[in-house]
Amino acid sequence: MESRVFKRFPAIRCFIKHIKESRYINEDRTFYTIFGKVKRVRLIATIIDKREIITDQISNEDSYIDEDQSSNKRIEFDLEDGTGKIRAIIWQADIEKYREFKKGIVVDIVGLLRYWNDYISISPEILKIVDNPNLILLREIDVIKKIKAGAIEDIPQESAEEIRLDDFSESIDVNSLFEEDLIEDFDELKEKIYTLIEDASFDGSGISFKDIKLKLNVSEDKLKSYIRDLEMESRIYQSDENIYQSY
Repeated sequence: MESRVFKRFPAIRCFIKHIKESRYINEDRTFYTIFGKVKRVRLIATIIDKREIITDQISNEDSYIDEDQSSNKRIEFDLEDGTGKIRAIIWQADIEKYREFKKGIVVDIVGLLRYWNDYISISPEILKIVDNPNLILLREIDVIKKIKAGAIEDIPQESAEEIRLDDFSESIDVNSLFEEDLIEDFDELKEKIYTLIEDASFDGSGISFKDIKLKLNVSEDKLKSYIRDLEMESRIYQSDENIYQSY
């Protein structure tokens, strides 16, 4: 049986303003922002409203949810970061798990962007309360530095139907427009490294750089490169010196 490999897109650090000013292209289900093609984002924002919703059935508005999602509970957070507002929606929510996430709380959120009926929202994968105010400042500096360094792109202005692929051949990978949304050619070794870290994170202990290197018989330079990529994609973090865990 042929297995399918699912793409985990890197989480792009940005402001809500950049999401709201993006252009959604239906052909590849991607948001085009000043930071290029984006599907996952990471941002810090304040919860300005919260709703716990219980419905008898999935409504037409919720029609894009997978058919096997049977839970009738969801949580909606209205978020604001000083540049704009956006809604984060947690489907099949464990209400008790999010009791401490209240109005006025600052959160660090990683999630997939969703587009339905001209409406953009975030589907959170990671949601953490921000206790250190310095993190807010550092994140703002990080985004601003990217913009000032010129690491930005022009956003396509035509509608999806009007865009000519050759007009954007330098900024868009034309071949990717014809790929399945969640299928990609991937680096098997990188995924093995992530799997090792993920397995070692279940009990909160993590795994050392040395142990990863020994288990996979990979060179130190190559392992450092993959570790750096996984950290940039917000898939892993260093919990102690040379000890790695997954989110």
